[in-house]
Amino acid sequence: MVLVFYKCDKCKAVNDRCGKDTLEFCEYRMTKFVRIILLNILVGLLFTGTSLADWPCRTDSSAPIVTASGGQWNLHVSSDAKNGAFYVWQDRRTGGDKLYIQRSTPSGIPAWSTGGIPLTSTYGYQYYPQILSDGKGGAFIVWQDNRSGSDYDIFVQKIDGNGVSNWAPNGVSVCNAIGHQYNPQLATDGAGGIIITWQDRRKGQFDIFAQRVDSLGQTRWTVNGQLICNDTTSQINPKITSDHRGGAFIAWEDFRLGSGSSDVYLQRIFSTGQNAWVTNGLPLCTAQNTQWNIQMIPDTIGGTIVVWQDRRSNTYDNIYAQRIDPYGNIKWQDNGLAIAPVQGNQYYPQLVSDWLGGGVVVWQDNRLGIDYDVYAQRVTREGLIQWGAAGIPICNAIGHQYNPQIIYQNSYFITAWQDKRGADFDIYAQRFNQQGQILWATNGNPVATLPMDQFIPQLAIDSTNGAIIGWADYHLNSGSTDIFSQRIGANGLPAGGCYRTFIQDSLGAKSKRYINTWSKKVLSLPNAGNIRDSVFKRGVFPYGLYAGISRLDSAKKYGWIRYTKSYFLKKAIPQQNTARPFDWIVDKLFVGEKRNYSSMRYNNRVSGELIALKLNIGASDAGLIQEGLGDIVFQDTVQTNPLNNLKLRNIGSLVDSMLTMWQFYKQVNYNLVATSLARINWAFHGEFDTVSASPLRMKSVKALFSVPFLRPSVEPPPPLPAFQAIRDEGEIPESFKLLQNYPNPFNPYTTIEFSVPEQSFVSLTIYNILGQQVASLMDRALLDEEQYSLDFNATNLSSGVYFYRLIAEPLSGAEVHHLVKKMVVLK
Repeated sequence: MVLVFYKCDKCKAVNDRCGKDTLEFCEYRMTKFVRIILLNILVGLLFTGTSLADWPCRTDSSAPIVTASGGQWNLHVSSDAKNGAFYVWQDRRTGGDKLYIQRSTPSGIPAWSTGGIPLTSTYGYQYYPQILSDGKGGAFIVWQDNRSGSDYDIFVQKIDGNGVSNWAPNGVSVCNAIGHQYNPQLATDGAGGIIITWQDRRKGQFDIFAQRVDSLGQTRWTVNGQLICNDTTSQINPKITSDHRGGAFIAWEDFRLGSGSSDVYLQRIFSTGQNAWVTNGLPLCTAQNTQWNIQMIPDTIGGTIVVWQDRRSNTYDNIYAQRIDPYGNIKWQDNGLAIAPVQGNQYYPQLVSDWLGGGVVVWQDNRLGIDYDVYAQRVTREGLIQWGAAGIPICNAIGHQYNPQIIYQNSYFITAWQDKRGADFDIYAQRFNQQGQILWATNGNPVATLPMDQFIPQLAIDSTNGAIIGWADYHLNSGSTDIFSQRIGANGLPAGGCYRTFIQDSLGAKSKRYINTWSKKVLSLPNAGNIRDSVFKRGVFPYGLYAGISRLDSAKKYGWIRYTKSYFLKKAIPQQNTARPFDWIVDKLFVGEKRNYSSMRYNNRVSGELIALKLNIGASDAGLIQEGLGDIVFQDTVQTNPLNNLKLRNIGSLVDSMLTMWQFYKQVNYNLVATSLARINWAFHGEFDTVSASPLRMKSVKALFSVPFLRPSVEPPPPLPAFQAIRDEGEIPESFKLLQNYPNPFNPYTTIEFSVPEQSFVSLTIYNILGQQVASLMDRALLDEEQYSLDFNATNLSSGVYFYRLIAEPLSGAEVHHLVKKMVVLK
């Protein structure tokens, strides 16, 4: 914010007080002063392109879901199937506990009333909600409710994306039998409805009951529920999962054996409400001592997998698991399979399917000492442990890590937990794949590092391979908890990361002298021209910036442009004329290399936007703006687009092809391409500001998740392949050479040899016949004078002719060498 004092129009004073003999502030002056402050705030918000409600990009700031008085807790989160999330929680703003709900949009803006909306308007308390997405933009919510008196009953409601209740006002009564009904759980019935289970005390002890509610909100089984188990003593804490055939599997903690400790039992119920197996369920684990804290999932092949904490060792709890097929047959060893049989306590397992018939478990574990860490293990459908006998550490940082949660999406897993590696509990997260490979930072990426404690995170998928995470939060220091949330991208960054881009017009500006050479004093703000110049000075384009593909083998048929210096790029943009390929220049064919063409000599909107995109990616790669811009993915959800679902740097390569190899792209709408590139270049355009002037680095202005047509990439950039130097009896090569690969034709391996007579930056790239880059074997690697041999694996390539190009830039400043050879893949 910039505060400017104006001369008072009444007394002509030039400071903030009237020139009159008074100590009072000038009323006119102060009114104008406040007006200027508000104007500065408004202008700042407009230029940053982000509202205060968007997902924040910093870990010390999060999106408020509710900050009402009285305390909010027991949060549960579910996807809204539209890149946002539903939240339900217990809320004490009116004294006793009531349930409130809220939905956040993909960009983090609350969709409904500030602070959420009440789920019911009835008398009594509502406790222990559970929520489940309906997969169509709405959600089911089940809870226990004592509106009818001292006993708790079970109610359920379906809400849509606008927060409107679709079923009976204040919820459908699932069970209002005499006695308490506690701990409702729910699963989909696969037909637009749900199946609910709960523990029920209508007969003195706790039994297990279930009910099915169809898509219209009508109960389908016995009034007040179908009996699942009423064996001697109590059965408590049921869990449920779909059987994907209209019914469900239900597991619970069972005290029937009279030992004083609980065992694990299981029943399957058909869509008709009939129990599938023996009366009162199958014994899943009856080992000595306590088995408890059950979690379960479908195994995706008709059965279910159940995990639990198990104290059979009489010393500490371990995590055990069991798989059961649709017919009630135990598939793994009796009484369960030890997930990570090590000494130390393992608590609070969470489980998701690997969608191959097995599952992945996370838990908190103190095997290393008094601190609890987070571990994970994968088990196959056959009961084979995959990630070592003891599992893999997700986080073993100093201090406690508690309450891990896990979600699965598109072959990847994200887990989040509360973490006390510092003075307070924060929220951290980690992403890993089915091979157990950790994809984010060791010990996780921070999600929320606000003051005081953040705890008990809850996760939902965001439909773009990231997660939406909510938690209870003390950071407002009100003495009670509020609910905050954050969306983290597949790249591990809050809000997908914040970025900055520059448009053609700004990148074509003359750069400013913003630092005094001698004093290093900042004279003025730099501009985008300084960004353009800095990209070149930092060596991002050592051979120049290309628009199109350098087709030295077909220079009489195809054309491209090369800009050797930033000075020439300044004269080349902006370009706004007809969007077209490199086919004609006025009345002549566009063939061969056109070096340093200004916008006066050639003006093409596709070319101009491509140059701006490459400069933006180059600025990101060079650290001038937020790193990772080139790995963001473009997604046009409105129309068919040839650039759809490509990384921005790959879009640059594809548009190069479209410009030069235009004869192969005759169906391309070049206006659409130019417009798409312009949208990308404008996506993070905003107020010009710096993090530092020396070295130059710009502030980011907008969150990725606030741009609906961009998303994080799923995969991290692959590492460059290794290569091995070979020397022929100590002789230094006499010249740069690129030899013919051998064997040739080949499938799928071949060897490429080349010679470097002096220290050089070397790039070796593979192209297809359309000039599209299909592999990068070396990218500006600094090599000594040697003869080199490199193996190339073409497993992912189809049969055809390819070209491999060597570019060598001698450190001495001598002529840059371009060498091209042809190879043939034959499968």
